[in-house]
Amino acid sequence: MNADVWSTVAQGVLATAQLTMYGFILGAALGVPVLLARTSSVAPVRWAGRGFIELVRGVPLLVWLFLIYNGPTQFDPSLGNVFSSWRSAILALALVSSVYMAEIYRGALRAISSGQWEASQALGMGRLDTATRVIAPQVARVAIPGSATYGIALIKDSSLVSTIGVFEVTYYATTLSSNMSSASPFLVAGIYYLALTVPAAWGARRLDTLLRSKVTR
Repeated sequence: MNADVWSTVAQGVLATAQLTMYGFILGAALGVPVLLARTSSVAPVRWAGRGFIELVRGVPLLVWLFLIYNGPTQFDPSLGNVFSSWRSAILALALVSSVYMAEIYRGALRAISSGQWEASQALGMGRLDTATRVIAPQVARVAIPGSATYGIALIKDSSLVSTIGVFEVTYYATTLSSNMSSASPFLVAGIYYLALTVPAAWGARRLDTLLRSKVTR
């Protein structure tokens, strides 16, 4: 493995990090309304939320990538300028992330004692204040391990966007491997992925430990 392989594959590291960050942040934000729909007291809304989660989660990310990237242009070729490979990749990652994050939030919400709602009402707090000031911070803390695990998985899943022409780590490794007839670019790609995932896992553990220590004080 010469320096050219390392430097060429490294060109995709920033794109991989950006894709993961945008997909995760958008997914985390969109996961909130999905959660609200999934846990709604209104049955049709709850069924719609559950159906949406099952639909998105039941279709592989690779299929969503092609549906978003190629689907709109079937109706209007000019939409190819809107649904570029980069935008389509972010939309697909955000879409899939939203349902997984919603389920992570739901699991965290179920871990919070329902008695806290009653205690807050006894103190004169409304449901909105209770949800935003009492329940939400606890849900966020409980959701950190699951969110971190999913975020790390998203870094690796982002490699699929190379199939629609996004220039990230796997794209450069695939191109080099084809030209060189060698698997060494993929070894380099694996090392770069480790360089992204290991610090992310360490940071998540540190954050979780910090928040736990504050709660126990």
